[in-house]
Amino acid sequence: MSSEAEANKVTEALHELNVQSIIHLPKLGPIDLSISNAVIYMWISAALVFIFFFVISRRLRKQPDALQTVGEILLNFATGHLTGQIGEKGKKYYYLILTIFTYIFTMNILGLIPKPEILKPYTPTANINVTFGMAFVVFLVVQYQGFRRHGFRGYIGSWLTPKGVPKALAIPLNFVFFVVHLMGEFFKPLSLAIRLFGNTIAGHLVILVMLGLVIQFESYLVAIPPLAFVLAMNGFEIFVAFIQAYIFSLLSVIYIESAIYAGH
Repeated sequence: MSSEAEANKVTEALHELNVQSIIHLPKLGPIDLSISNAVIYMWISAALVFIFFFVISRRLRKQPDALQTVGEILLNFATGHLTGQIGEKGKKYYYLILTIFTYIFTMNILGLIPKPEILKPYTPTANINVTFGMAFVVFLVVQYQGFRRHGFRGYIGSWLTPKGVPKALAIPLNFVFFVVHLMGEFFKPLSLAIRLFGNTIAGHLVILVMLGLVIQFESYLVAIPPLAFVLAMNGFEIFVAFIQAYIFSLLSVIYIESAIYAGH
């Protein structure tokens, strides 16, 4: 087997990380409106989350079945553990955080399920555009809450030096505090997006590279250690799928809470 053929087999295994256009549409300036496999799997994940909660809401019982029990556990997890510290003022965002958590977790798990090449397998959270899009929604909610509850002067004032600082120090420090806080506000969605993207794509890269090695050597003896590693890694990735959805959701709560109670 030539080195070129071996490289092609490893590259073929990594093909799952490529965004592939499914329905080609004309561009709108620099924006490509084509529907890709990333978009398809985002739609599938969104549909699964919607159907799951819709079915539960239509068949509520005093004695819950297994499906309702899972739904109640998720709801208690979101309203208790994830958003318990946000208080009454942020109660309206309980279901936003629950949706973010279940949506990210569903996309992560869907990406771990082996699929034939004809289905154009892809994990949306392994795309920085997808993770940044979700992080940008959180950013908009945070800024909306800050300006709506405190007004322009009150919210921007919370970015300046705290009360009690001598005026002689406060005037020059206000500029420093403002710039640092402004940069922090823009880095919040960036950190959310990169953290989810990086952890997702790293795990998939390791799994796909090991599978590529199995394909490359075509030997049962050589394949046993990589396959054992892949199985163990898949189990670990299920845990990572939960942790990354949890971290993204928890940080979203913290950012929203900081805007609601800005200056307190």
